[in-house]
Amino acid sequence: MFADGILFFKKKISSPVSECLKNYYDKVMSLPDSPKKIARGVALGIAFDFLPIPIISIPLSYLAARLIRCSPLAAVATVCVFKPLVPVFFTINILVGKFLCGGIPETDVTISGFSFLGPYLEKVIEHGYPFLVGSLVNATLFSLAVYFLLLFLLERRRCQGEIHRTGHRG
Repeated sequence: MFADGILFFKKKISSPVSECLKNYYDKVMSLPDSPKKIARGVALGIAFDFLPIPIISIPLSYLAARLIRCSPLAAVATVCVFKPLVPVFFTINILVGKFLCGGIPETDVTISGFSFLGPYLEKVIEHGYPFLVGSLVNATLFSLAVYFLLLFLLERRRCQGEIHRTGHRG
């Protein structure tokens, strides 16, 4: 009976999540920009979710996408869709950072004054250099992997569309 309940909740949760990801994928794949611009936008969005940037990552991703001339829609959509996974990304950052940095001594930094970001900054500082190193490494590696994978998928889809439209390979 307990197992049935777990399976019920698993199906109830996984169905909306998989539906959301499928809708996101379909929308990204049908964006009117070039495959390179779309892939760069998605990669930028993934990178922003790995970096320790609080709520402002959404407008920052839009501005950064405009600056580097990639798809702002793809960047913002990616940041929004993967925002619930940020705790998982941050955990990966800590693990990778601790693996790469080993036993770096902790820094003694304190936040003074009243700031709405104070508690957030204290948490980032609490994890220190390993977290920051992990976030930079993961943002770079995951965004590169996503960029090349999505570029491949977009180019393949474009080629298949050409074959379908013309009726032959050319």
